[in-house]
Amino acid sequence: MTTEAINESGMTFGPYQAGQCFYIEKSACYAKVGKGVQMAEFLLLKQQQQGPTVWVVEAKSSSPRPETQLNFADFIDEIRTKLTNAFLLAVAARLQRHPAAEDELPDTFKTLDLQTRGFRFVLVINGHKLEWLEPLQSAMVQALKPIVKTWALPATSVAVLNHELAQRHGLILPAAGTAS
Repeated sequence: MTTEAINESGMTFGPYQAGQCFYIEKSACYAKVGKGVQMAEFLLLKQQQQGPTVWVVEAKSSSPRPETQLNFADFIDEIRTKLTNAFLLAVAARLQRHPAAEDELPDTFKTLDLQTRGFRFVLVINGHKLEWLEPLQSAMVQALKPIVKTWALPATSVAVLNHELAQRHGLILPAAGTAS
């Protein structure tokens, strides 16, 4: 759907090669689903050791600290909902349940073998310190456990990254004025 860079939460994602990214949040398919359904930003088909893997990516500019339990729990639930909805809409689009996706879903996604492809749920938080990621990682693993288990995905299918780790994984460009 897009080879353009995606600007979200103060970060520039991509640009990615043609056919590797589906900007699901800006898709006609998502627009037809309607308001009230929270959605992650985009899907990215990445080559990994175990083969092509669909990364479901949500970006945030900040997160609450675990000490603020109510806000933290709400934040985790919101991210879980967005990632799960994007995953489900992607699978539904791949299964041709949404005619709007036919014109915009890249061919690489249309031909995905859902039986053998991996999926990874990725939260990227701009400006987060590395030591702040572990509580979020643990909470996201727990929140996404039902979908990881029911889809028989590996334990590494959930990742919480800051901007530095996202850059190392090739998700985002370096910030202007920084060395790569």
